[in-house]
Amino acid sequence: MRVMAVSFGSLIAIVGAAACRTDPRPASTPPTATPSSMAGTSGGGGQGGFALGGGAAGRGPAGSDGEATGASGGSAGVAVDGGGPSDATPNDGGTADAEQDEKDGGDPCASALFCDDFESYASPGNPGGQWQTSTAYGGNTNGTVSVDTAHVYSGKNAVHFSTPGNATNEHAFIMLQGAPYFPVADDTFFGRMMVYVTKVPTSTVHWTMVEGQGTKVPGFPNLTEAVYRYGGQINGNLLMSNYDTQPGRLSDCAQRSQVKVPMNRWSCVEWRFDGTKKELDFWLDGAIVPALSVRQKANSTGTCQNTSWSGIWEPPTFNRIGIGFQHYQQGGGELWIDDFAIDTKQVGCPPVSASAK
Repeated sequence: MRVMAVSFGSLIAIVGAAACRTDPRPASTPPTATPSSMAGTSGGGGQGGFALGGGAAGRGPAGSDGEATGASGGSAGVAVDGGGPSDATPNDGGTADAEQDEKDGGDPCASALFCDDFESYASPGNPGGQWQTSTAYGGNTNGTVSVDTAHVYSGKNAVHFSTPGNATNEHAFIMLQGAPYFPVADDTFFGRMMVYVTKVPTSTVHWTMVEGQGTKVPGFPNLTEAVYRYGGQINGNLLMSNYDTQPGRLSDCAQRSQVKVPMNRWSCVEWRFDGTKKELDFWLDGAIVPALSVRQKANSTGTCQNTSWSGIWEPPTFNRIGIGFQHYQQGGGELWIDDFAIDTKQVGCPPVSASAK
């Protein structure tokens, strides 16, 4: 099992020598999204704030319960972006880099700020170390989190997340919070994880698998949190980005794609949360998904439920990363996560694993 934690002081000292890749190629700059614009109405995200703590591990303070919005979750209209497979375009820094790293004999996350392949934790049981486990949200405790061996990408362990779906705001997450990982330089970080999805909601239900959050939003002293998210919504299986704030869910903005969530196989998921430029990016299996790239505001495939909001996805000062499965209306899900990493530069997908199942 490998868990690497590097303080930012040490990171600055070694930044000239450290690299996520073992080959000499420079990291690529995330391309600007240019999705096409087509007519459509946007369904609402319908979620509340992230509730930290109160979960299976019983660690961390209680957070905002958020808002249970019932089964409607806003309009069921679909905003079409001319997507499908053409939404995803090749990008150096994903699959190609993973292939090179495999030849070089190493995972590109070897020098990352934090890596975890979950091999050191007992199965069954919550991940340990720096992870905080939370299965309590919006008054519900129906989510489950456990290390198990049913589906793994590498080694023998991965983390299993599941929500039954018969109540709103069911939640199964693990989180890294605060030092030594946050705050990050320029309020910007990249992440990577291998994901195996077996169940998503079948109706217009908003759900999340990764989110970056902070309790301070520069320039907005009345806000207690803001969050950047990636997950899905329309018919449960189309990937989307989401932004929300508390208190009162003053924004609830979304931008959608026509790219489906890969089911019943391992996929490489990467993201960039940039609090300086107010931007988000998402890669799937090494290819960027332009329809999920946000440049300050949602494009024509998305909107904010609160029309009085400026539309700008005002970033927090990130102090937490959460991964797992959470839904905000009725309709559950199930997935496994393995080989997680975060860094101040793009990590890249891991080499192909012979033990993946």
